Amino acid sequence: MSDFDGIEYTIGLNNVLGDESLFEEILMMFYQVHHQDGEKLCLALKKQDIAKVKHIAHTLKGVACSIGAMNLYEATKALEHAINDNQSQNYENLLINVLPELNKVIKDIALQLNVD
Repeated sequence: MSDFDGIEYTIGLNNVLGDESLFEEILMMFYQVHHQDGEKLCLALKKQDIAKVKHIAHTLKGVACSIGAMNLYEATKALEHAINDNQSQNYENLLINVLPELNKVIKDIALQLNVD
């Protein structure tokens, strides 16, 4: 278990002091909690619920960093900054960067950890 698409494995593993079984549990929890975040972000943006978009992006940013999903981290960070700076014209374009990274991470965790 050392090759996840969209995850820099050594970063995530180092965040749990090299405990591979703990890292696997954290990846499973990430999947369970965040596998629908893409849909939630799209729906919240469609409803113009910017507070919800910001909350999801902020949470996703933090956990993405902790599991080593650095491209997802950077994409959610950019979205969060746009929201903080009230740059509403950029929300959809920035969300387009978040979704493929999130999908890549979620799909590979599901594949690697045999999620049903």
